[in-house]
Amino acid sequence: MYYPVQIPFILNRRFAESIRYAEEPQPPGGFVICFWEMTPLNKRKIEVDNVIVTDGCIDLVLEYDRGLIGYAGMSKTEFHYKIDSAARCMGARLKPGAFHQLTGLPAGAAMDAFLPLDVADKAFDAADFFALSFERAKARFREYLRALIGDKTPDDFTLLFDALSGSPPLTTGALYDRLHFSPRQCQRLFAKHFGLTPQMALCLIRFQKCLEILTDGKAAPGDILNMAAYYDQSHFIKDFKRNIGLTPLELIRRCAS
Repeated sequence: MYYPVQIPFILNRRFAESIRYAEEPQPPGGFVICFWEMTPLNKRKIEVDNVIVTDGCIDLVLEYDRGLIGYAGMSKTEFHYKIDSAARCMGARLKPGAFHQLTGLPAGAAMDAFLPLDVADKAFDAADFFALSFERAKARFREYLRALIGDKTPDDFTLLFDALSGSPPLTTGALYDRLHFSPRQCQRLFAKHFGLTPQMALCLIRFQKCLEILTDGKAAPGDILNMAAYYDQSHFIKDFKRNIGLTPLELIRRCAS
């Protein structure tokens, strides 16, 4: 199962001192990977960087105090997403591909962009939603998502990252062969369902697999040498640092501290 790692509390100590980040994993086989929430740890109001690690997902995001609700995804890590430490935020991390299946919109509409919910869904009344208290808005948020999903079941594209994450193909050629698509078909379908190229998708899956291993609390420096099974080892450390701002060894040490 593809369960991407988000660790703003490890990547930014100021964040960890000011904000509690928590995830509520959802049962496998559905559209939602987890619900997440950020709440203030104290009454101090400061601006902090929320490091959002690239994962290929498009989340339904609620920034209650800013009056924002909509879809957003990141194909590259955002190191400086500014948030108020006193702000109340939550979201639903959707599986890659789920946004397109549930809304009918191309994934590019929300990948590396913020798509307001009342733009994606003309029937959604944002003014009515933000007239609710935060606790009621949280409940309405989940009610909306349940209604959106209804009796739908994930299609092959929404389940694709799950299928690939256990043993990611090492090349796009191997991916095309596994999916029985031509390169041109695969490029077009990945753009529509994921807002990514096939190469970007493979890199994300391999990177997130490495991140999962290195943040499980049991990782040792020697584990870094085993990443070749998921990644091109010659580019591993360079790409890892570009995606997370730390080398693998630096991450292991920070997780252990």
